[in-house]
Amino acid sequence: MLPFPANEGAFMAGIRNLAELLAWSVVAYLLASNSGPIIVFGLSAVYGDPAAAPASVLQNLIYVSPVFPLVLGLLAVARLKIGNVNICASIGFSGKTLPRDMLVGAIAGIVSVGIAVTSLRIAAHYVDVPPMHLLPPPVHLYFMTIGALVPGVCEELFFRGMLMKVGSRLPRVAIIVLTAIAFSVWHIGTPAYLPHTFLLGLIFGILANASGRLAPSMVAHTIANAGMGLLLLSGFNIVGQ
Repeated sequence: MLPFPANEGAFMAGIRNLAELLAWSVVAYLLASNSGPIIVFGLSAVYGDPAAAPASVLQNLIYVSPVFPLVLGLLAVARLKIGNVNICASIGFSGKTLPRDMLVGAIAGIVSVGIAVTSLRIAAHYVDVPPMHLLPPPVHLYFMTIGALVPGVCEELFFRGMLMKVGSRLPRVAIIVLTAIAFSVWHIGTPAYLPHTFLLGLIFGILANASGRLAPSMVAHTIANAGMGLLLLSGFNIVGQ
C-alpha cells in the first residue's frame, strides 16, 4: 500500500475550509436573490395578503434593506462563537490602533467611492443602473447613517471575518479573491453593482488581511456607503446622464 503524503491532513483540511467557505457564500447568495420573496412572505405573515398592507408600509419597504446584512452579521457571530473566536479581538477596536485604522479606513473608503462611481458609469453603457439620485432625501439620509453602518459592520463580519476565518488554511490571495467574489455575488440583485463590489471586496479583504483585524475594513466599508449616500443626497447623478 502506498503511504499517504505527510501533508495529506493539511490538504484535506484545506478542502474542508474551501467547502465551508463556498457553502456560506451560497447562503449569502440565496438570501440576496430571494430578498423579494422573503419580504412578500413577511407581509403575508403580518397582513395575510401583501396587497392588504397599508400604502405607508409598501412605500417604505426600502428601509428594511439593512435587515438582510443584519442576518449575515448574526450568522457570522454564531459561526465565530461556535469556533471559539473572540469577536471583539477580531474586530480590533482599541485606543492604540483606532486612530490608524480610522485614517486607513477613511482613505480606502473615499477611494472606494471613486471606484464605485467610475464602475457604475461604465456599467451604465451595458446594463440598467438604478436612478438612486431620484429617491427622496430621507432615503439618502437613512443610507448615509443606519443604511451605511449596519452593512459596513455586518457584511464585514460575514465576508472578511467569518469567511476568512473558515478559509484560513487556504492561500491568502485565494481567500481575498474568493471572499471578494462572494461579496460581489451578494449584490446580485443589482447586476450593475457586481464589478465595483468585487473591486471593493478586494480592497476590504486586503485591509483585513494586512492588519489582522476588521476595524479598517469596517470603517472603509461604512464610509464608502455613507459617501455614496452623500453624493446621492446632493443630487449627483452617478451615471452622468
